[in-house]
Amino acid sequence: MEKEHILFIVNPISGGKRRRFKVELVEKYVDPNRFSYEIYETIQAGDGHAKVKDSLNEFDGFVAVGGDGTVNEVFTAIVHTDKWFTVIPNGSGNGLARTLRIPMGIQDALKNLNEASIQKIDYARINEEPFINVAGVGFDAKIASKFKKSTNRGFKSYAEITLGELKKMKSHKVKITFDNEKIKTRVVLVSFANSSQFGNNAHIAPKAKLNDGKLRIVTLKPFHWSSLPYLAWLMFNRAIDKSKLHQEYVVQRASISSKKKIHLHIDGEARGKVKKIDLEIVSGGVRVLA
Repeated sequence: MEKEHILFIVNPISGGKRRRFKVELVEKYVDPNRFSYEIYETIQAGDGHAKVKDSLNEFDGFVAVGGDGTVNEVFTAIVHTDKWFTVIPNGSGNGLARTLRIPMGIQDALKNLNEASIQKIDYARINEEPFINVAGVGFDAKIASKFKKSTNRGFKSYAEITLGELKKMKSHKVKITFDNEKIKTRVVLVSFANSSQFGNNAHIAPKAKLNDGKLRIVTLKPFHWSSLPYLAWLMFNRAIDKSKLHQEYVVQRASISSKKKIHLHIDGEARGKVKKIDLEIVSGGVRVLA
C-alpha cells in the first residue's frame, strides 16, 4: 500500500483541558508506514475549511480533530473530489464519529486510522450549504445558539442549557413539501437526518443510514416539559420513533417553510434564523476513512 500524506485539522479548544489533542500522540500511534502527516491548528471559525481548500493538491486525506462543527468544515471542503476525510472525535456530541463507529478515545481513534478503509457516504444540502450528520430548526437549534455563546463546553453544559430553556420552549407552524405531499403541522423541532443521531448516542432517526441515498425529515410535536426525561430515554434507546409525538418522512428532496423565522442549526452549529429551507440528499458524494 502506497503511503498517504494527510493533514490533521485540529480545533485547539475542543475537548477542554482534560482531552487536549497532543502532537506526541500522533507520533506514537499513527503508522508511519501508511501515513506521513502535517498538523494545522485552527484559529477561528471557517479557518479549517479554508485551509483544506487551499491544501487539496498537497494531501491525500484530511483528519478533523474536534466536534461536529470541525467535521463540517473539513468535509465541506472535499465534497466531490478524490480526497477523503476522517474524524478524531473530541467534541461535545461526536455524532458522525459515533455513527461511523470510530472509537471515542483519542488514542484509540488514532490507532483506528491504521486499519480503516475508505467508503463513500451521502451528504445533504440545506439551502445549498452541505451538511453530513443532522441539521434542523426549532428547539434544538435554539439550544445550539445558546451553546455557541456559552464559555463552557461539553455534554454537561449542553444539558444545563437545555434544561434552562425547557419551560420557555415554543412551538412553530411549518409546511413540509416533498414529492406530491404538502403537510402543515405544529412542531417544537424539525430535524433533517442523514445519520441517525444528534450525538452522545441520542438517536432522533433510528433507521437513518449514511449510505442509503435518503434523508429523514423528523418532526416532534409540542409536549409538556415534564415529558423530556421519557423522550430522552427513547432517544438514547433508539426508540424515539415509537413515540406518538414523532413523525418521520423519507425523502430525497423537500422544502420546509414557516411564516415566522425559526432558529436553524447545521451539524450542531447555530446558523441564525430562517423562514424557508430547501433540502436535497447527495448520494455517495463524499469519501470517508472509517
